[in-house]
Amino acid sequence: MLNKRDRGQLVKPTTVTVKEFLVDQWLPAMRMSIGVTTLEGYRGNIERYIVPRVGDLPLRALTPPVINRLYADIRDNGRTRGTGPLSLKSVREVHVTLHRALEDAVRWDYLETNPSDRATAPSATAARNERRKRIRTWSAAEVNAFAAFIEGHELHELWALAASTGLRRSELLGLRWIDLDLERRLLSVRRVLVKVGGTAQFKDAPKSAHGFRTISIAPRVTRLLTELRALQAEQPLLRAIPPEEALVLCRPDGKPWHPDHVSSTLRELVIASGLPRIRPMQDLRHTHATLLIGQGGVNVKVVQERLGHHSHSFTADTYQHVIPGMDESAASRFDQLVFGEQEADASAEDA
Repeated sequence: MLNKRDRGQLVKPTTVTVKEFLVDQWLPAMRMSIGVTTLEGYRGNIERYIVPRVGDLPLRALTPPVINRLYADIRDNGRTRGTGPLSLKSVREVHVTLHRALEDAVRWDYLETNPSDRATAPSATAARNERRKRIRTWSAAEVNAFAAFIEGHELHELWALAASTGLRRSELLGLRWIDLDLERRLLSVRRVLVKVGGTAQFKDAPKSAHGFRTISIAPRVTRLLTELRALQAEQPLLRAIPPEEALVLCRPDGKPWHPDHVSSTLRELVIASGLPRIRPMQDLRHTHATLLIGQGGVNVKVVQERLGHHSHSFTADTYQHVIPGMDESAASRFDQLVFGEQEADASAEDA
């Protein structure tokens, strides 16, 4: 202790609670170093899962066994909608939040070591495997059936663009007309609309550097968007909006749709359609990728670029359940290319 004191490393006794440290000190300090969406994710994990369970404990009372019990309780009782345990991915995100916060608690001399280092959190692999099991997708026929069901609805164009591009909800809602080149059928993702404290805000940076991308739009959807643009040009409220701010998918007054409204409305439409239940935005994105890879035979690298994933391996790992069929097709194709002529000759000799 004397040596630590001489080196300025002695942790001073403190009565600060978990809530006081996380809410009053750590979150405000993070505002200068991380993006707004990451900060809101941390805030949500702290306010929804950590503070209600251990917020009143002294910070020093967060031992590995206490943290393990915290993770177990979040897993068993953390779901606020629906039934069943909270996903391992969500529990792991709580662990990531707490671990980063306690790392700073060590740096700021509140703790000598980070107790979450010795806690048992869900592994990234387990979370990823569980996530893959939860993915539900539609067939091409079911996508077509829902397209017919939703035709004429105010979110029809939004849904059609989501289904044909795999764009995230935030990317769809941040899309402006200046981001589209309808003549060349190209779409550039440059801005997103995200939730911050319950309100929607525009943000220039997508989820990652790979989020900035330009992708092609299907001809049918291009025609839909061309018609939508002509329709908007007839609306006085929309004509008054500066071109650099005019949204492609917006309310009748030109203001952006709230992300929650889009998800809840599409969820109700999926139920009303009688089709298999999927999560309207997340699983539609998975459907786009699965159809392209599994039935369309599109290269995984191309799908990665369309979806804006950070790496080719992440895309391949997520959709490996549809890749085996492609592998079999590749083997058959090689057989045809290399041995097809010989097999034909052998068949002739046998005859």
